[in-house]
Amino acid sequence: MKTLFSAVGLGLFLIVAAAANAGTPPVNVTVFDASGKLAFKGATKNDGGFATEKLQPGNYVVQFSSKNAALKGSQYSIIIASGQKKVVANSVAGDKFLGGGVAMKVQVGAGSDIIGHLSAGPLATSATQKDSVRNMQDRAQDQHQEGFHSSLSNTQDKMTRP
Repeated sequence: MKTLFSAVGLGLFLIVAAAANAGTPPVNVTVFDASGKLAFKGATKNDGGFATEKLQPGNYVVQFSSKNAALKGSQYSIIIASGQKKVVANSVAGDKFLGGGVAMKVQVGAGSDIIGHLSAGPLATSATQKDSVRNMQDRAQDQHQEGFHSSLSNTQDKMTRP
């Protein structure tokens, strides 16, 4: 039952975030498995969202990049999730997407996909939104699996691929 409420809460949050930021420019999304093998390649939709097909269990790197100059000078927030695992990057400079890109790690469980959302501006602007994000992060942290050593809240891994 706890899993159902967490999934519904994350889904509702992503829908609200998508509606509030419908004008986000598209960004390329590339997902690599732990060995560096390409697992997904696509782009965010007009609402900033994306989703992969179901993936094999394991650790993945989600890379965001773009050549769209409209991203320059603005800040963006990114949420990626797989099952109960969620990673948030807040206030990412748009210039980073134009350079080497922005990469984030997420663990995928059996039968799960990766969903995500890119939105303009910081994620939590009001006390209510901050509490909502914090509660979702706490629930995701509670579900943290042993052996995955990356923090699930406010994590932004800046990686460049050769």
